[in-house]
Amino acid sequence: MLGYLVLHGGDAYNSQNKNLDHLVLQLIRRGRERVRLVVIPAAAIKNPEKEALDAVHYYKNLGTYPDYKMFIDQASANVQAEVDVLDKVEVIVLTDGSPIDTVERLKGTKVEAALRRAIEERKGEVIAAGASAMAMGGVYWLDGEWEPGIGIAPHLAILTHHEHAQMRLDPERLLEKLPEGITLIGVDELTALICNPDGSYSAAGQGEVVVYRSVEQQDVYQAGQNFTL
Repeated sequence: MLGYLVLHGGDAYNSQNKNLDHLVLQLIRRGRERVRLVVIPAAAIKNPEKEALDAVHYYKNLGTYPDYKMFIDQASANVQAEVDVLDKVEVIVLTDGSPIDTVERLKGTKVEAALRRAIEERKGEVIAAGASAMAMGGVYWLDGEWEPGIGIAPHLAILTHHEHAQMRLDPERLLEKLPEGITLIGVDELTALICNPDGSYSAAGQGEVVVYRSVEQQDVYQAGQNFTL
């Protein structure tokens, strides 16, 4: 991997995230005064254009050149002339909403291929929040089952809003049916898991990143701490 995959635990695009997002954007600036950024509201359940515009406004205030693209179904996500812009920007942002919709709308599309190029070939950055972060993994948790994700990070299962989820989901239940070779990582709101180009991971933000090593062992990481799997 040449670029960064940033998996945000939820409650994104507000003033409490500014320090976190400044840090995340700094990873990719490499001397640029402003980076180019495209928002994709594929996860949105209602009014995806509003979701995109809210994120664009937020990132504009962080000193980027933001735009958005309405890749909200398989048809739009496969229009090459529209998708081409994703190969020309430094950062691609995927908003929160529904992991089911994210997977159904983007899996197997030209947009998915562009996301992979951004982090595997171009030294770009993909930032996925909440439901979109869940969809980036090999599987995601839905109604007591692990469902196939898009697999941008095929070896991970991301549980966002983790500080709330862990109160009702015990490790034994979560790990019982987790496919072999996949590691479950919980990410709190206002917090991000940064997947680094060298294969290591970093925690950033106000909360915790929790790695489920086993039913008996869950390792907790806070802002600035690095780890490997």
